Amino acid sequence: ITVKWLLFLVAPQSSIYSKDDVELGSNNTLICFITAFYPPRIGVWWTKNNANVTDGVRFSRFYPIGDGTFNLVSRLSVIPEKGDIYTCTVEHVALDRHLTKTWDVQVAMPNVGPIAFCGVGLGLGLIGVIAGIVFLIKGRNFSSESD
Repeated sequence: ITVKWLLFLVAPQSSIYSKDDVELGSNNTLICFITAFYPPRIGVWWTKNNANVTDGVRFSRFYPIGDGTFNLVSRLSVIPEKGDIYTCTVEHVALDRHLTKTWDVQVAMPNVGPIAFCGVGLGLGLIGVIAGIVFLIKGRNFSSESD
């Protein structure tokens, strides 16, 4: 009996995102999520402003998924500053070239939608109350003039 092993390669995909909303100068974690690759041998490295980073880098174990491929998570502890650019680069035998994802520091704008909505509602409510008082006074004056 001859056993032939089927060798297959599946190229990874990756994404990079921050664990928490970004606050300049505050600790955060960048997450590089590498998905659906085979075999489970992979190189991952981080850069900050084009310089390799090794401090604060952590890796999960390989997570097998139901189709025979694997996932891996790499985390980088950061203190983001305005203008910083981070990359997560993946090297795998199924890739023709390295797979690099970029994350640049972007501070989330405060969500002013609900505040603006409440402010407009309050303003319209006050206008309605004032208009009601004016009509009430005018109505009383009109009825007292007709007597």
